[in-house]
Amino acid sequence: MMLIELTGITKRFKNGMEYKNILENLNLQIHQGDSIAIKGKSGCGKSTLLNIIGGLLPFDEGAMFFNGIDVSKLTESQRAEYRKDNIGFVTQNFHLLDDRNVYENIALPLQYLGMSKHQIKDRVEEILHDLDIEHTTKRTISTLSGGERQRVAIGRAIIKKPLLLLADEPTGSLDEETEESILEIFSSLHQQGMTLIIVTHDDTVSKNCQHIYKLQHKELHSVY
Repeated sequence: MMLIELTGITKRFKNGMEYKNILENLNLQIHQGDSIAIKGKSGCGKSTLLNIIGGLLPFDEGAMFFNGIDVSKLTESQRAEYRKDNIGFVTQNFHLLDDRNVYENIALPLQYLGMSKHQIKDRVEEILHDLDIEHTTKRTISTLSGGERQRVAIGRAIIKKPLLLLADEPTGSLDEETEESILEIFSSLHQQGMTLIIVTHDDTVSKNCQHIYKLQHKELHSVY
């Protein structure tokens, strides 16, 4: 089933007195359950594309459909609902809340959804077990290693069981051994049916995906 379809996407930013296209007439189709890697040079627009797909950034031309819904026609509040209901985000810098412990960070999306404390507790404990970070439950973020922080970030991103997980250089700040463990988590999520889009410069990461695209000259080109 088609999950995402981008047609003729163009995104421009103001550069001094002029506007510069960073994405131009870009097309992409993603089916439910796909795992996609997007590669390209720094500054080529990879993160911009990810933010467009995630509903964080509007585009200037073209159309984007998610499960048949035209995202460009949604209001700002409807786009917020789109993100809340369908999208999980993982970033290189984790973006965890330092004033909350591991449990509270992971539980946050379910609190926004208005779930009961009992439901939240059951789901958080399940995630902690699946990601092998049960020992960190009450620890503050500042006491965690890089790998533990990324596991917490992944836990927070997947706890609401999103249809789509977006990851922006998720292993960029991790050592090789920790990267391998994080890639095993992504592979497991994909095997469970989650759709993944990963922006990366790392061949090790991209080779774990079904399909690889290269963003070059403002357009996407399939590598395989």
